[in-house]
Amino acid sequence: MHVPGGRLEALLEAVVDPIVLIDTRGLITRFSRSAQAVFGYTEAEVQGRNVSMLMPAPYREQHDAYLARYLSTAEPHIIGIGREVTAQRKDGSTFPIDLSVGEFRSDSEHGFVGILRDISRRKQQEAELRASTEELRLIFESSPSAVAITDVEGSVLDANRACETLLGYATDELRGVRHRDLIVDEDREAVDAEFLALWATGERFSRDVRYRTRDGRALYALLQVGVARDVQGRPLLMICEIVDRSQVYEAMQEAEELRTRLAHVARIGTLGEMVSGIAHEVNQPLTAIANYANAARRLALAGGIGPQELAAIHDKIAAQAERAGQVIRGLRNMIRRSESARQPLDCRTLIGEVTKLIEFELRARGWKLLLAVQPSLPPISGDGVQIQQVLLNLIRNAMEAMNEKASGDTITVTASAPEAAWVEISVSDCGPGLAEASEERLFEPFFSTKAQGMGLGLSICKSIMSVHGGTLKYRRNLRGGAEFIMRLPALEQ
Repeated sequence: MHVPGGRLEALLEAVVDPIVLIDTRGLITRFSRSAQAVFGYTEAEVQGRNVSMLMPAPYREQHDAYLARYLSTAEPHIIGIGREVTAQRKDGSTFPIDLSVGEFRSDSEHGFVGILRDISRRKQQEAELRASTEELRLIFESSPSAVAITDVEGSVLDANRACETLLGYATDELRGVRHRDLIVDEDREAVDAEFLALWATGERFSRDVRYRTRDGRALYALLQVGVARDVQGRPLLMICEIVDRSQVYEAMQEAEELRTRLAHVARIGTLGEMVSGIAHEVNQPLTAIANYANAARRLALAGGIGPQELAAIHDKIAAQAERAGQVIRGLRNMIRRSESARQPLDCRTLIGEVTKLIEFELRARGWKLLLAVQPSLPPISGDGVQIQQVLLNLIRNAMEAMNEKASGDTITVTASAPEAAWVEISVSDCGPGLAEASEERLFEPFFSTKAQGMGLGLSICKSIMSVHGGTLKYRRNLRGGAEFIMRLPALEQ
């Protein structure tokens, strides 16, 4: 490089980055204004001194050898290449610099020029970035929650130790595997739909899914997924947190089993209270059968009966036997241990079977049952016995309330579909209704408005409705009595 002397002086005064010129012996000949500011030396203090004064050990001891080797061999090790080195200020403090060294020639000089750039801030930022990256890595690896990171196509890029423990796969085995392939077949379609929605909305999603572990077990888990995006909003990664819900699922299963047992016990208790009425309902057709059979026997022995009359008596016997059979079947269904089998149910049939069981008790107490069932009700899905248990319990509660005080003699059971997706079955009485203080605690376990009540009936009923995806609510009707509304989701057609 050849620079005229005047221009060189102007350059040294104006340049922002520090510039140091040395001769072929390594002695400083020029020291720019910016170099003076960075190193803390004046130009007079460094003039004629070896440039190694600006370097800490071991660079200081190596510098003259580098320079001599270049001059003798012309092979560049620093000259013309540039490198990252450490410089030393006047006060002894050191700092990193990018150093570019070039050879120059002016009208009267031959030497080398060093252009320096203080990279302390960049180094600090790099160190902070490394520390932050290491911190994130430690958080990722040490997280108690299982986390898997996938690309935008859903293939696993990385997984932490908790994920390895949970699913049974080593991280190397998971890399490259599609996340959806770790999920059981039955749940994949729903998860695929969630991922599609995730791309459309940008919001994270959560849903319960089942994973297939390495040893073949089905693992119940909560999957939470979010998307990491760049500054332009383009998706980069998907972060998938997998929360083990096996114990929660087992606890729910156990709670459901206990609820079913408790409901069964309550059902047996209710039927026990009704046993007198049920016995009478069965006794009536049995008595009629005996009477018809005895009459047919007497007529047959007397020879005063023909085939047609005998057939008519047999028809009456069969009708009474069917009547008794219906009561027995209804009783047997209500007593049996329900396995909570879900199936399509017709509301009219459910209500009809309950009224057959309770009609004698109603008549014995002098109450009337009015049915108002909307034609063509949509079917519902659930355990018919448990739904009938709720309805039976509500009707008997209405009877007991009216025994206490009644403004009429009618209990009304209404079934309708006020909305396309819902069916409502209500039981309304002519009793005194409930006090406001009792309304707030009506469905609490062990709270009862009856002197001898245990306070479990309505609590169990509400639990049964909740399990079926429905609700059970109370309100005061226009006559001042109580009205309970069972609300159940209609079965999708």
